[in-house]
Amino acid sequence: MSMGLMVAAMKLRVGNPLRKLVLIKLADNASDIGECWPSYQHIADQCEISKRSVMNHITALCEAGLLRKEIRKGGPKGNSSNVYFLTLDGGAPPAPGVAQKIHPGSAAGSPPSESPAPGGSAAVAPRISHSLEPVMEPVIEPITPQASAKVVPVQSRSLVLVVDRIEAPRVEIPADMPGPKDQTCKTFKTWANYAMSYRKRYKAWPVWNAKVGGQVGLLIGRLGIEVAHSVAAYYLGINDAQLIRKCHSFSELLANAESYHTQWVTQTQINGRTARQQEDTQANINAAQEAARNIREGGKRNAFL
Repeated sequence: MSMGLMVAAMKLRVGNPLRKLVLIKLADNASDIGECWPSYQHIADQCEISKRSVMNHITALCEAGLLRKEIRKGGPKGNSSNVYFLTLDGGAPPAPGVAQKIHPGSAAGSPPSESPAPGGSAAVAPRISHSLEPVMEPVIEPITPQASAKVVPVQSRSLVLVVDRIEAPRVEIPADMPGPKDQTCKTFKTWANYAMSYRKRYKAWPVWNAKVGGQVGLLIGRLGIEVAHSVAAYYLGINDAQLIRKCHSFSELLANAESYHTQWVTQTQINGRTARQQEDTQANINAAQEAARNIREGGKRNAFL
């Protein structure tokens, strides 16, 4: 582990909390010259994210000029593994992109295969593993309530949501949307639908912070991951004076999650006015039932006179 690279990694802003976690993990494994060779799976296990996310974040770090990746080939079975070089403390910038290089053997005694040396570094001495807190990053879904959706990966950094319905438009997630944008996170769909619907209504993004991130997870826990995103999008379409005064805050959505779920399923909005109308209707029904009961009881009394 290089303390200098660890400090430098902590100070850098890379625009994504999981990407920074991957960078810190690489610095944790690196030697003083910035060289390490942990496997994708080892990084994924240590950072508590998917292997695919690790690969995407490493590619982004290479494109940002913070990392250089070399592919080593060799070994008795022709296995390959990656060697990473970090330049975070003012050294010469690494070459952009990914460099293809054949190594006949392993560097500094490291095995040639990626699998046998999941947490390897350029140092020969044994290392101490440092645990890092997992980073929960919210996730995207159909903007319209009753249509399923899938995220289609594209070459650019933007994410494109395709709603599985005839003539449904593609919805591109703007780069300035607050909150995490990692589509592998279970909360991505719910947050993206809420945020996109919020901006459509109020012409501004909703506030994102740690509290809201926790609330998104709680909403999914109460409604289920299959429908939470649809309810969140439907919620922004409810025209209720109390909700509008609070700009459809996520707290209100979480507080009455089951009610909004029922309204979404039945496609029936219940606001202050409709609630009073239903209350008045029920009061009239109760009065009619009471009058009918009094008439029946009066008729019985007269029968015995």
